[in-house]
Amino acid sequence: NQEFIILSQEVTNAAKGIVTEIFDDESFQLELQSEERYSAGEKADLFSVAGSGVIYFSSLLKSADNKNLVVEKPEKIKTIQRREYTRVEISKNILIEDDGKKIRAEITDISAGGMRLLTDVKMSTEKNYKTDISLDANIYISCTFRPVRIDTDKKTSKYGISGRFTLIRNIDRVTLVQYCMKKQSELQSK
Repeated sequence: NQEFIILSQEVTNAAKGIVTEIFDDESFQLELQSEERYSAGEKADLFSVAGSGVIYFSSLLKSADNKNLVVEKPEKIKTIQRREYTRVEISKNILIEDDGKKIRAEITDISAGGMRLLTDVKMSTEKNYKTDISLDANIYISCTFRPVRIDTDKKTSKYGISGRFTLIRNIDRVTLVQYCMKKQSELQSK
């Protein structure tokens, strides 16, 4: 029951469909949510959210009727985004709370799921840390962060700490999603 978005390569059609059957030759049938005009022999691009992120492949349509497509086994499947949330590079200084002490850090990238920062203090992967982040004027979020990976940044010799948000309000997560999409859009339009 994997859901796919399917686009004709000329981008004249776009539809959503669910895999309803997989055949012996590893081709599969998609049942579309609405009637669309596709043709047998047409090449299409397919996208789907899978456990590892967003996957993409191009494939020929073996057969097509109004709401059902049979898609040939793709030659190659690409993972085009491994993360659940869009991540953008930023440079923001923050203070992180650690048992009544304050740790100074610089955020180097952020997403709605976590962030990477540089600091002089080695943090523990066994603890949660509370912080407030000012993204832009009048955009503040509060969250709890847990380091997942710690390395040494080659440029600065500081600790590079990647981690995930363990406690974040839904409104703050939505704010981060919007912020990251806006920043990514700005970067692409330059």
